[in-house]
Amino acid sequence: MSVKIKGLKKALADLDKKFINSVYPAVRDTLERTATDIEVEATRNAPSSYQIGDASINLSFIKQKINKKVYNNGFWWNIGLDVPNTGEQWEAWMEFGTGLSAKDILSNPTYSEEVRTLARTYFRNGKGRIVGKPYLMPAFFRNADNLVTDMVDEINKALK
Repeated sequence: MSVKIKGLKKALADLDKKFINSVYPAVRDTLERTATDIEVEATRNAPSSYQIGDASINLSFIKQKINKKVYNNGFWWNIGLDVPNTGEQWEAWMEFGTGLSAKDILSNPTYSEEVRTLARTYFRNGKGRIVGKPYLMPAFFRNADNLVTDMVDEINKALK
């Protein structure tokens, strides 16, 4: 015995069309807005200089390197900056600190093991004295904190 529902194929096609035309854009827009907010805040908070004794090191290049990249038709965003593999790595040193500063910053319970692992890739000898001034991770935490709630709200609006 089987039951045939008239109009099921059309109803499913209509649902699929509504989902693609309203929900997908709502999700992509929310992700893009969040990525942009992270990028703007990280750029605003990135250090412009660092004082070592009487010398001031110009770090304005950090602000210029922060960017966002989009993948997967707007469903995946990467906000960050490229850090050299060798030599001076001020971008990472300012974000994570060195020596005791790095230990203090990375003990923050909001930092995931993934972030700690990333920070460890810049570890040299543990004796550094550069005091970190995190700019990227705090921007991420502040702006992504309500991402799921914002996305659910936007999806609900799109489905009305």
